[in-house]
Amino acid sequence: MKRTLKIVTLKSNDVMEAWIRLVKYCLQNEAPIVFGDENDPKRIGAEICSRVVLEKNAVEQLINGVALGDDPRCPFGKNAIQAYINEYTLEYIEEQSKLPIGDNKKFTYTYYDRLRRYPVGNEMIDQIAALRDNVGRQVKSGIFSNRHQAITWIPEIDIMSSEPPCLQRIWVSLVDIQAIEVHLDWRSRDLHDAWLANLIAIVSMLHRDIAKPNGCRIVRVIDSCDSLHIYAGQLEKAKTGIKGY
Repeated sequence: MKRTLKIVTLKSNDVMEAWIRLVKYCLQNEAPIVFGDENDPKRIGAEICSRVVLEKNAVEQLINGVALGDDPRCPFGKNAIQAYINEYTLEYIEEQSKLPIGDNKKFTYTYYDRLRRYPVGNEMIDQIAALRDNVGRQVKSGIFSNRHQAITWIPEIDIMSSEPPCLQRIWVSLVDIQAIEVHLDWRSRDLHDAWLANLIAIVSMLHRDIAKPNGCRIVRVIDSCDSLHIYAGQLEKAKTGIKGY
């Protein structure tokens, strides 16, 4: 039994080009393994450890993510992309909270809920509001900071959970006058079905909730994944989907 995580680093100004390159790198590292646990084993066909730098047009593509549904390289249509974006709203959090346990539409967690209502004792911390305010302080003072981040991991819930969050951390910093940089850290990620949708929804949310209220623009996104993988059942679909690119 052996697991080989090939490290892949790439930079791109086109988010679809970045995704296709990642799929190609991942397929080159095809090595079926099983992860998860004995109660819920998951079979993947290929994986890499990735760090992707997205700049210029790639960032604009993510902010205006619904338009990517018209790109023939995109595996999602406009309606599906908009549905992902809608998950990062307070309205969606409320809808989820009202669903009964056991409802097939109810998630164990949502990223936006963890970010907006992170539990500490008997209180809830709104990490997105804190990021917005802290970026605002950077803008006003002109002093950069490495302190401003939001997390999803709740140790007492997630350490023994069979469904812990994949996104771990969002780091945001002012890097120039009215320009901010975003770093995303993931412990695990589905490259074929989730990577692109995750990025569009999260960057759209950060633009809406943090950058825009402070008169800023996002100029660079750095996305890091410990395990970026394609599930065994999606391997052939992934190979077919990138033919010709």
